[in-house]
Amino acid sequence: MELCENVRVRFFFRKRTWVLVIVGWWNMQCNGASAVPGVEIRPHMGRPAAFIDGTVHHLAGYNYHAKHLELFSKHGMGVYLIGPGSNPDDENGTRFWSGDRISSRPLVDSPEIDTVDKRAARVLEKDPDSYLIVRFVTRAPKSWRTRHPEAFFVTEEGELLDRPSLASDLFWDMNARYTAALLEYVESRPWADRVVGYANFHYEEGIHRPVAQGWYFDHSAIMTTNWRRFLKEKYRTVNALQAAYDDSSITFDTARVPTDRLRGSVPDVAQIPYWQAGADNRGLRDYLELTRNLFHKNFRETSAAMAGAVDRKVFFLHDALKQVMLGWNLYGFFNYPHTGANTSWSPAYPDLMGGSGSIGVADLFDIPGCDGLITPHDYEGRGIGGVYEPEGIVDSAVLRGKFFAGEMDQRIGTLDVGPARTPKELHALIWRNFADSFTRGYNSYWMHGFFVDDWFEEDEIQQMVRRHIDVVKESIDWPHETVPGIAMILDDAGILETNGNGNYLHQAVIVERKLGIARCGVPMRIYLFEDLALDNFPPHRVYYFPNLFRADEERMEILRNKVFRDGNVVVWGPGSGISDGEQIGAASATKLTGFEFDVLPVNAARRILVSNFEHPLTKGLDSDTMIGGPQPYGPVLLPTDGLELGLAWTKGGHADIGMALKEFGSGAEKYSALFMTAIQIPADLWRNIARYAGAHVYCESNDVLMANKYMVALHSLKGGEKRIVLPGTCRVRDVVSGKILSRETSEIIFQLDPPETRVFLLEE
Repeated sequence: MELCENVRVRFFFRKRTWVLVIVGWWNMQCNGASAVPGVEIRPHMGRPAAFIDGTVHHLAGYNYHAKHLELFSKHGMGVYLIGPGSNPDDENGTRFWSGDRISSRPLVDSPEIDTVDKRAARVLEKDPDSYLIVRFVTRAPKSWRTRHPEAFFVTEEGELLDRPSLASDLFWDMNARYTAALLEYVESRPWADRVVGYANFHYEEGIHRPVAQGWYFDHSAIMTTNWRRFLKEKYRTVNALQAAYDDSSITFDTARVPTDRLRGSVPDVAQIPYWQAGADNRGLRDYLELTRNLFHKNFRETSAAMAGAVDRKVFFLHDALKQVMLGWNLYGFFNYPHTGANTSWSPAYPDLMGGSGSIGVADLFDIPGCDGLITPHDYEGRGIGGVYEPEGIVDSAVLRGKFFAGEMDQRIGTLDVGPARTPKELHALIWRNFADSFTRGYNSYWMHGFFVDDWFEEDEIQQMVRRHIDVVKESIDWPHETVPGIAMILDDAGILETNGNGNYLHQAVIVERKLGIARCGVPMRIYLFEDLALDNFPPHRVYYFPNLFRADEERMEILRNKVFRDGNVVVWGPGSGISDGEQIGAASATKLTGFEFDVLPVNAARRILVSNFEHPLTKGLDSDTMIGGPQPYGPVLLPTDGLELGLAWTKGGHADIGMALKEFGSGAEKYSALFMTAIQIPADLWRNIARYAGAHVYCESNDVLMANKYMVALHSLKGGEKRIVLPGTCRVRDVVSGKILSRETSEIIFQLDPPETRVFLLEE
């Protein structure tokens, strides 16, 4: 095709090189397309929303699958997600990247290839008023991988993995070039006037696969070069380097990438304390900082390539920044052949997010080319009776005005993870999943086409789908406001103070929200620590810090201004404040929490047995309430002051306090603090904590509760009468049926037919 006269020529900067990009903006003139839309993410009714040519749009979404396109198109979807198609003759190949060649015009074509053009044509033929989001991954094709083995990860045992090194400038430059080429091609198409956004699922959906396979350290030549450069930039002199590593033989020219102590023998690994002094984990800490720097650089370059390839307003989404998955163990959980079907859960595995460089990510929300996130929902506990939680840090994204699209890939039938086994279960799961989206201010979209049984032809399912999509369209004009509840505050740099083991974080973050907080009858939100400094951070009544292992004076000031006040209750985890950056011990923990401590300098299992049932925090709990489990970690901080609420059962069997409460300050600076030597906290105790802090408790039944100021929903496997107490008097509408239940009430009482999700709109 010859270029039209009307083309735009732009220069942009990538990797210290000025690159000339001729953007094929001939789609309107050459191909007769109408004017392309301008798309912005702006606040609407209290949450981020997409505006197309100045008008808010619901973007009720469906991820394209040819088999079910006919059915979903009948419902008038707002947007379809389509992929670019693949090159069947080149593993992981696309039509725009082959060998060392990348082009914004197809390098490969064949009538057999299901191209992005064909997919767009099918969608727009069936649903001509809909919009499109082009989703893609950036995996290197085999034709490139075989040419460049030097660009790939090498384990400490010398094995070459088929995943690129985070240090490979060659690969990440190709990654950015391919991203730009694909977007430039789409922008040249006659159907570009229907494209409102792009979704980059990256090489491995925001994680680094070698870490999932159990490998922290990359021993490739390119990583070794980057490692030595990093050490020189950080320590400046050889004397400083040798002092830091207590090694008189190390130099900037000879330093080797460390090996992973967690891969040692069981007796040796068992003796490595979880929380680490600076001198004891210098190699791991420095390597994680280098990995963080590389991840940020690569993410920024990819985002810049997206922004530079499009000459109009669209939104750019990323499948990344999955901080709610701290402690994630892919190979220990999944049963797929490619993710370790026969891999047992390791007693010492690397934390996936930290090892992937996903540390200190708050600033990445504000860069060009990052308008939001798009992630699946957490696979652990996603089935019936479980909890819907996006892998991405959704509440931080919404707070920062970013669009969040939850990939509602609910499996159906008898296959795979957390499937709906019956239509009734599907009904309950779908409404639970989207109720979480409605109450937290983000979007979720339908995704089907794999690991599902064919139920969509059935009238019952189609009626459910139609009602659901109608509600999604209606929801765009529902008001949204977060109510003061429980805030889990995550420090995604906390891994730097540890030996890198992911087990503690899995229990303290992933499991805690599913088993305890989500079922206590009080709304939960999950934020990055950096969010506390934002002017629009909403007030909460309870603040849970599962991994704030280090707090410098800047962080202390943020805590004093936003958390240590207004009668709030602060829940400290077992290692809160245990590090000052160099030393591990009681002094820094006391400075942060206000408690005095004894220290057991070992890894140890710990449990808490409630011993005081007269305080409001523990009143009504069963006499055998036990908190904790068999997992060992340490050193163990044991509070020696405060009001004893529970006894510590741990190494030595002494009469130690395991759960203690202290009151601090007065007036507006008054707050309470609860120190826990063990996790997880049961739902009944979370409810008492929230009530003591002054949060509104919606229900007492330990069901999955979701709420904001204008909506409340309940999901359960247990039937019978349910009672939801509202913060005030209002009109209540059943969202699923559309019927008004009451025109003026302060509570909702109903019979739940399990499994079921009930969703109620609270109207003033």
